Amino acid sequence: MAFKLYPYQKRWIDDDSRLKIWVAARQIGKTTSLCFEALKFATEKRCSILILSTTERQSMEVMDRIASLLDVFKRVVDLKLIRESRSEIVLPNHSKIVALPASPTSVRGYSGHVFLDEFAFHKDSKAIWTAMLPIITKGYSLRVVSTPAGKSGKFYEIWENAEELGFSKHKVTIYEAVKDGLNVDIEMIKRTMDPDSFAQEYMCEFIDEAFSYFPIEMILDSVSAECDNWDGIKRGIYYMGIDIGRKRDITAIVVVEKLGDVFYVRYVDEMKQENFEAQRLKIEILKQTYQPHRICIDSTGLGMQLAEELQRKYGSTVEPVSFTQPVKENLVTYTRMLFEKHALKIMSHQGLIRDIHSIKKVVTPSGNIRYDADRTESEGHGDYFWALALACHAGQKPSEMPFIATRAKRESISMFTGYWR
Repeated sequence: MAFKLYPYQKRWIDDDSRLKIWVAARQIGKTTSLCFEALKFATEKRCSILILSTTERQSMEVMDRIASLLDVFKRVVDLKLIRESRSEIVLPNHSKIVALPASPTSVRGYSGHVFLDEFAFHKDSKAIWTAMLPIITKGYSLRVVSTPAGKSGKFYEIWENAEELGFSKHKVTIYEAVKDGLNVDIEMIKRTMDPDSFAQEYMCEFIDEAFSYFPIEMILDSVSAECDNWDGIKRGIYYMGIDIGRKRDITAIVVVEKLGDVFYVRYVDEMKQENFEAQRLKIEILKQTYQPHRICIDSTGLGMQLAEELQRKYGSTVEPVSFTQPVKENLVTYTRMLFEKHALKIMSHQGLIRDIHSIKKVVTPSGNIRYDADRTESEGHGDYFWALALACHAGQKPSEMPFIATRAKRESISMFTGYWR
């Protein structure tokens, strides 16, 4: 197995400070570095290490990463595992590595080293930090790693006060990573992003939350363990939202379940650069699986043909929605209202969280208000958010529908007609 650590990863791993914090560009190998260091700890001396990630799925990916790195360590160390599961491994020296989704209860009562992966995106980051204080005072090591997510939350607070708190600071921008050998086309990334997003995602700058219409704390406060651990049993009414993409963007699909006045995200998925036949087949399978009361689908541009085909086949169950600026304003403001009223619960799905946070309220030179996301090469154009907003719109009550005047009669009708339950 070929394996290579870049110089910036080696600098992090070789720094034996008890407290370390790393603000790093996206997709440069942060998690791999944490996993490598965890195995280094575990093989050198008997210890316990807890790695906290944003979601259960990402915790499982951490364990997969550790499993792949074991082959590297087996070249120099006897590593016949005593025990292995989806969340834990125990080495011959009885060292233990545990990977769990982040929560205050995951930390409380734990004794051992703690590694926090993408800490800026952890729900209840301040409560997690409070629960970890006894661990820190007992002399265990702490590793805190993330890409920035605005000037709020505990990760930003720790970074700003790192020296006072006794942390060793590491910062690696995309330019520094490329200088150290990472093969990434920076200019391509810059072409697909606005300056603020590039500055935060790849230059490690903490951008003021005023740029986002959905503050990260508001989003994380709506992350629900009930959504992450849903038992699959239907108790309410399903609604589906579909944001169509073809060449550059992804097609995103979100299914929500409405229980009383609260929406719960039940399904999030994407299709990237799939032809319309494949997309239609996937949508029809999901319709058969969830039996949604209404499907709202983006009928703008490339989505028009697919939306019309589905509407012909399924009738009023399918509502094509044309993305004019008034329509987008309604979708954004209604979704924001749901967050504010705690009437929308989401999964700890990092792509969904990033897309929600990417939505901006922009005042144009002519004084008009525009709501949109910045296009990125990997995540598209806020696709998950628009699919979520469409799903919630599908379940919107008639009394909640604002009137929006528009000269385009077809677009107005496509947004506000249909049957509500």
